[in-house]
Amino acid sequence: MTVANNRERGLDVEDRACVRWPLEPIAHAHEDRNGWYDLEFTDDLERELTGPIALEGDRVECKSCWDRHADGNGRWWIRRDNHERLVDVDGWYVLAVVDRETEEVLRMSLTRAKTVDSIIDDSWWDCGNGGRCAREFRQIYWTTVFDDLRGPQ
Repeated sequence: MTVANNRERGLDVEDRACVRWPLEPIAHAHEDRNGWYDLEFTDDLERELTGPIALEGDRVECKSCWDRHADGNGRWWIRRDNHERLVDVDGWYVLAVVDRETEEVLRMSLTRAKTVDSIIDDSWWDCGNGGRCAREFRQIYWTTVFDDLRGPQ
């Protein structure tokens, strides 16, 4: 799996999220879109009985992972600095799981950054010397958020 393939998977999930919810991609200053969030709400997202749950302008970071990895279930890779900015602005994550063989999205959820923060529980890992351009990060198995409905492997 190359970085380009991971990037393509992420952009595909962003596109799908924009179809599902009132979101649009953010144009960052650099063409490689290296900002700290990916999408923004273009309209309020409302539930029929409870009213607005997300507001126009709310920021969203899109995370995707393969359903399977060499050593088990796939994981989302979260940078501490970006995550903390997202929590500070009461932002959201789109969390997606992609089938490694078919590249179909198996699960996709809109989740508050504060909910992900409670999963992380201030337990960050040090990247060491320049690991993936972040001082600290955390990986979260997708089965921490979603039930594993794939059946026996």
